[in-house]
Amino acid sequence: MWDTYSSGEDKAPRADVGRLVKWGILAAMGIVIFTVASNQAVNLLLNLSEFGDVYSKTLYYSIISGLALAAIALVRVNAASRHSIVWYAVSLIVRFVKRNDFEALSKPARYSDFHMSPLSFGLWQATKVVVLAPLFANMGFGMAMAYMAEGNDIDISSIGSILSIPFANVPADGAFARENVVPAIPALALLMPALISAVGVRLLVYVGVSGAVNVVSQYMVDAAEHKPKFLSYISTVEVIVGAAIFWAGFTLFFSAGIDFNTKYLIAGALALGAALILYGFMDKRRARVIIYPPRRHVYMRLVTVAAVVAIVGSIVAVNTSIAEAKKVEWRGPYIAQEIAVNRNIAELDQVSVVNYDVKPPSVAPANIPQMVNANRDTLNNIRLWDKDAASQKLKPELGQRNDIAFADTDMLRFSGTMYWTGTTTPKLPDTVAQGTEWFNQHLVYTHAIPGFKMLEADTGSIVNEDKFLPQERIYYGESGSEGLFSRSWSAYPVGRSTSDEISQFFYNGTGGIDVSPPVSWMFEPNFMLSYPDTPIHIMRYKDIHDRMGLLYPYFVYDFAFSNDDTAVAPVFQKVGVLPVTDGKNTYWLMPLVVALDTSHVPWGSPFMLKLVGYSLIDTYNGDSKIIVTGNDKFSDMFYDQYKDLGATRDVPQWLDQQIRYPEEMFIWKIAKFNRYHVTDPKAFIEARQFYDIPKDGSKDIPPYYIMTKPQGFDSAQFVGFQSLELSGSSTKNLVGYMIVENDLPTLGKMTFYSVPFDSATKLIGPSAAREALEKDREYKNVKTLLQGSSRVGENILYRIGDQEVYFIPVYTSNTSGGVVSQIGTIAAVGASVTGTFNVGLGDNPVQAFENYLLKAAGQQPTEVTPGRGTDGTPAPTTLDVQDRIDAIERVFSEAGLQVVKPTAISSPLEFREAGATYKAETDFKFVEEAIARFMQDNPPDNGRVYEWQDGNKVNFGVLKVSGGIVENHYIAIEVS
Repeated sequence: MWDTYSSGEDKAPRADVGRLVKWGILAAMGIVIFTVASNQAVNLLLNLSEFGDVYSKTLYYSIISGLALAAIALVRVNAASRHSIVWYAVSLIVRFVKRNDFEALSKPARYSDFHMSPLSFGLWQATKVVVLAPLFANMGFGMAMAYMAEGNDIDISSIGSILSIPFANVPADGAFARENVVPAIPALALLMPALISAVGVRLLVYVGVSGAVNVVSQYMVDAAEHKPKFLSYISTVEVIVGAAIFWAGFTLFFSAGIDFNTKYLIAGALALGAALILYGFMDKRRARVIIYPPRRHVYMRLVTVAAVVAIVGSIVAVNTSIAEAKKVEWRGPYIAQEIAVNRNIAELDQVSVVNYDVKPPSVAPANIPQMVNANRDTLNNIRLWDKDAASQKLKPELGQRNDIAFADTDMLRFSGTMYWTGTTTPKLPDTVAQGTEWFNQHLVYTHAIPGFKMLEADTGSIVNEDKFLPQERIYYGESGSEGLFSRSWSAYPVGRSTSDEISQFFYNGTGGIDVSPPVSWMFEPNFMLSYPDTPIHIMRYKDIHDRMGLLYPYFVYDFAFSNDDTAVAPVFQKVGVLPVTDGKNTYWLMPLVVALDTSHVPWGSPFMLKLVGYSLIDTYNGDSKIIVTGNDKFSDMFYDQYKDLGATRDVPQWLDQQIRYPEEMFIWKIAKFNRYHVTDPKAFIEARQFYDIPKDGSKDIPPYYIMTKPQGFDSAQFVGFQSLELSGSSTKNLVGYMIVENDLPTLGKMTFYSVPFDSATKLIGPSAAREALEKDREYKNVKTLLQGSSRVGENILYRIGDQEVYFIPVYTSNTSGGVVSQIGTIAAVGASVTGTFNVGLGDNPVQAFENYLLKAAGQQPTEVTPGRGTDGTPAPTTLDVQDRIDAIERVFSEAGLQVVKPTAISSPLEFREAGATYKAETDFKFVEEAIARFMQDNPPDNGRVYEWQDGNKVNFGVLKVSGGIVENHYIAIEVS
């Protein structure tokens, strides 16, 4: 008979399905890795080319930390068994695919029977570490590794003392924590969180997941063979549970909540975990010959667990019960350590506490003029315009522009005067035609001009921002909610002869990088068709927060503080930045705040903030200069690692009067101070002396930055100010207020002015001051005389001489006559009271304060005329851009000329004969003079003047014919 199995065709080797599957999986993994890598390769190349060593240093820290932590978490050390969960799963898939292949070899399905070859096992360990290292990258850990590798010390040896803390006899003062915990904080914050997480992942994967896979796979095989080995499964579960309990007990050494029960919890967890692990190994050996666990063994294990839980639980319950009755004796020592640790974390020992002498509101009538005159400098620099009012008043200054918007408004100071400054950002107009978005977004609206608008915080007068911030074109800045900086990059072809940017401006700065084809095609495929052989200058990371986040990822750029009583989650906001100038260039002053994990510090808080320093970011070029001002361990480490890249501890002299302590740090330190200013454990337990920030409705009143002269100061200073009240008190009187200084070398120095609890004179809070104003009879009468709608502004507490006074502006709004917003009246409400509230009204702070003193002295105040200016003259109207254009047109009309507005104007020859700036009312007389000179030199032949607008300028021209050629002679006036 013909042997069908002997033919050459049938003897052809069959395809190895398993090998194909393996190669297919490897190929799929390779494709995924290649796709991800190639997608990031261009950006990585550009980052290295543009940012150089600054960017490569972050990569270095990321790589070494990721490799180290991934090795701790993922590398198997059991070279004898050479197991792998991943490749075991792959083998199962192969078996599933080959299940109908009658030539397939029978391979064991037990996880414990799966072994890799030594070479494959070693390569797989290296592959895991390299591939998964980015998931474990920790910049702070990497910097600490590099810092220690250079021979520096972060007191890592002090961690050993932490292991004895739960079992120590803790004294009733904070000296124990200062000696044993505080020195270890840098190491505990920089190293322990990453190490504990890595070891936890290792236990989860190689004890928990691996053990579970082993049990399941063994049971499935045993069940198929009808030979289940329950004792073997139980032994594995015992080891898993025991390891988890043992690890939980070990981490209690690094718990923030150490108290009198912690040592029992640690001892119980370690003992129970060790016992279960021991039982697991014993049962694993017995499982070779025993299928079911003997009842005696089961009872023994249950009794062990119950005994440990009962003993530890009983001790904890008894101790807790005793501590409830003897809180000071039992909890007091641990509370003292908590206070000591948190005061060190927040540097509260550096806060000066001054016993504040609140004077009663009494002054002799004859001394009132002298007191007013002695304090005129402070009275003439009261912050009357709040942020909302300033923002509303600045908006019209942008004119009829739909390509820029305000990103933020913040307080600046120049030469002792405060200015609200609105910073702009480019935006895509809503009217951009469909299909042109890409072109406009990347090539046209590349920057913001003008970059800033300013007004005086005391008078509300618009000022010419060019006098303070000369570099007004912002290529790198804030984005706000509408800006393009965070949404897109910008570009232009290298060697261009024409510019598509707004105002046809040619950028000539150092920001960005030239990218040649084909890399430019890979970055943006549109360049392949539009500029196939032209290098492109690309400017990326134009949002300064994104830019700093890329180059210095160690710092926090988003903050959220829970400051209300609602259940709404706090909204994250970008860290505040300020525009500053050296007289030529404009920079963003960004605070560099690091948040370190202190959740593993005994008696510590979840995190701590440290102000490392500031970054000066050029608004035009995007360059950043790092200034380190901190003196903590992280600041020293950061400076040591970055001093070769330009980091400095020298603050430029020109920055002395512009620098500001970050509001975010001020708020966080106050939150710590509100609780940990109490140093007596008994008073801390009683919780009767905690402070709160006063509220406006449901929200905390934010800090104010003002020019004031606190007690003990020789002159007015620019300080951050925050009033505080007693937590839970119904009176809402102030217990004092905190200030923070902003001038070098006392930058960040905080002083708390504490009102004694037994003071006969009380210091009322902001809400009480507003209530006193609303109830004042004179104010009710004045309010009826105010034109338009009115709004009560911020009530800010000032110390004028020895008097505590709230100054409260009342704004009025009226859309007619070009009036945007003005101050209708100003109230001075006495903050120091003994039972009677005194309210003085005035057209300016001087008059309001004088009337307050007259009322306090029982005298008749002077008459108040609502709607007059802060100097007593009629309040000037605030003109928007169109109002200024109308005023310019009236100059020509009053000269007997007709202003014509053609749809378009074009002439062969154009001559700009004159120019002027009209942004503030004080500029108008110079505009009139410039127009008069222009008309004298260029009188129109037909009595007509032609008007057209170009960006932020309005032009007025006269057409003349010379030699048969039409010439356009014009004057350009900048109005926004």
